Amino acid sequence: MLPKKIYDRKIKLNLENTIITGPKGVGKTFLVFHFLKDFSGNYKYIDFSDYREKDFDFSGYDLVIFDNFDFSVEIPEITTFIITDKKYELSNFKHIELKGLDFEEFFSFDNTQSITHSFDKFLKTGNFPRSIFLEDYFKEEYLKEVFELLPYNKEILKFFFSHIGEKLTLYQIYQILKKRIKISKDSFYKTTSELIEKKIIYEVNKYNSPKSPKKFYSYNFAFKNILTNRKNLLLTFENIVFLELKENEVFYKDSLSFYIPEKNLGLLVMPFGSEEMVYEKTKKIKDIEKLQIITISNEFEIENKNFEVEVIPFWQWRFAE
Repeated sequence: MLPKKIYDRKIKLNLENTIITGPKGVGKTFLVFHFLKDFSGNYKYIDFSDYREKDFDFSGYDLVIFDNFDFSVEIPEITTFIITDKKYELSNFKHIELKGLDFEEFFSFDNTQSITHSFDKFLKTGNFPRSIFLEDYFKEEYLKEVFELLPYNKEILKFFFSHIGEKLTLYQIYQILKKRIKISKDSFYKTTSELIEKKIIYEVNKYNSPKSPKKFYSYNFAFKNILTNRKNLLLTFENIVFLELKENEVFYKDSLSFYIPEKNLGLLVMPFGSEEMVYEKTKKIKDIEKLQIITISNEFEIENKNFEVEVIPFWQWRFAE
């Protein structure tokens, strides 16, 4: 049965063999439900997380949907949608890698008319599509449920989700974790590589310094709120901004939250940056053509003779593209 509320995502499905990958909670199944709203053919849906006996007779169907697919059965000859959190490439299949909602999508789903109020909800709720439709209490419970369902060492996950945006080496993280839990170096590095590969966490290197400490971000910034009392609006906001970036290569510098070499563009994330604070920060920055300072609501002009400076609220920066 299709859910009552299904909203448009930016990514659309067509009737063609498609594999949809992405971490738990980002809306892979809802993307298929959206397609089915207007689909007039016959389809068969099989959820491989349901252990009941399954019927694999596909005669008379125009479309087959394999949810939570484990690649344990042969893929049929008819058009097939495969939903999985596994990293997998199939010949003759279009590949869609789905992420959580960006703020533009969240705002279009949200009933709030005020962009600033909608952003406040986004900050607290996170970017999972389902979270929007839950009562406030259940939103936190849903995040906890997704966290528990992620099939990885929970202490490793908790560390990365709780320390978003902090500058750390993997060796430093391992040294901290091995004092808390029994874990081998090989197991830690293997798990971390898989988390990065599946884009559950993102790794950002320092520009021209790959051996320096890295910054790590979560695929849903709201996990931090349920895992630690160490609130840090700056780093949470930085995670939000990072997830909105579309460039393939993103780095950081000592003086910049993010640096995008192909545009020679620097970004500073300053939730409540004042003119004086911003001016002091810009004095330490060099070798860029343009600087964007992303705030939550502040907007003002700063003169700089070396590069262009734009101080812009997050929502305006996001919708300017």
